[in-house]
Amino acid sequence: MKIGIIGQGACGLYLGIMLKQKDINNDIYIIDKNQKPGRKLYVTGNGRANIGNNKIEKFSYNNSLANNLVKTYDNISLKKFLNSIGIGVRYLNNLMYPFSLSAKAYVDYLIKLNKEYKVHFINLDMMKEYTLTKDNMIEVTLLSKKMKFDKLIICSGGKSHSILGSDGKVFDILKKHKYKITKLNPGLVPIKVKEKVNAIENERLKAKITLYIDKHNAYEEEGEVLIKKDGLSGICIFNASSIIARDPGFKEAKIYLDLFADLPLETLTSKFIEANKVSKCNFLEGYFNKNMAEYIRKNSGVKNLMVFDNQEIKKIAKFVKNIEFTYASSYTFNDSQVTVGGIDINEVNDNLESKKEKNVYFAGEILDLDGLCGGYNLMLCYATSKKIADSI
Repeated sequence: MKIGIIGQGACGLYLGIMLKQKDINNDIYIIDKNQKPGRKLYVTGNGRANIGNNKIEKFSYNNSLANNLVKTYDNISLKKFLNSIGIGVRYLNNLMYPFSLSAKAYVDYLIKLNKEYKVHFINLDMMKEYTLTKDNMIEVTLLSKKMKFDKLIICSGGKSHSILGSDGKVFDILKKHKYKITKLNPGLVPIKVKEKVNAIENERLKAKITLYIDKHNAYEEEGEVLIKKDGLSGICIFNASSIIARDPGFKEAKIYLDLFADLPLETLTSKFIEANKVSKCNFLEGYFNKNMAEYIRKNSGVKNLMVFDNQEIKKIAKFVKNIEFTYASSYTFNDSQVTVGGIDINEVNDNLESKKEKNVYFAGEILDLDGLCGGYNLMLCYATSKKIADSI
């Protein structure tokens, strides 16, 4: 069987190996416009390749199809597959990594194994169009030539991080084929806020974040928040950005930071009162950097500059337990880790084969499937690839 795969990311590399494992005689071609395979994979997990997660929660994925796929092809299945091709894994808490803790080593190995299996790599080329022929083949028009395949699997990613090759141009082709494509939004991305935060740019804060969308509690997480000149960043903010992007009809989103999540308001107030008594200057500088201390003083509504009365202390404590930020917009696709949106899941059957076009399949981020930070999106790459490989 001759199989064409569009995209040399995680799905493409997994599929090449899986389809050869199913039948060594499968003739497989993986096509990509980049010069080298796996370009985006090299930077995943801060260069360590966070490839999976042991814990699936309510907000881990955007819909039931994604959840069902990763429950069927879970981290145990992923570990079994990787072990079958000679890759060891390890866990750091619930996060799964290759044993090397090196994205480069991981990707290089996948590429080498594909080549050992005699999978064909076509680089610096791209799909311009494809058509279904009368003999149930798929003719793919590349920049350089035309090729015919028995099966075509499109796994070229979304629009995120175009510098690494994901520019979303394939969606223009798919629109011509009358596929319904849900709105594309940048996910796992910093956000801009309406409040002025440039005075505390580069501050790193340990906090519990609570996201409210249209006054409803939509998401909570504890983690590190990085203040940018016009907004917020950090893993928990990235996750909040995806939750917001999944709700395109919302009117208002607000994020609240609790800088003392482990202390009740009354306890924190008492601690601050004691610190204020013994301090010879602004006691907040004993807890925060000077710029952050001043930001808190000014925005909590107190008038004194250094020594505060108990009513002012209560205001300060209440403020740091509930610092409010109003969502203005997300950063761009170039700053995002994943695309929220894609081919509507109702366009594919249970095997991820197109309902419109026989022998055409879709895997990974090109579908309207997305996960939060923590290896969830690479688990989707594995799960969708395994589903297709098993069905073929």
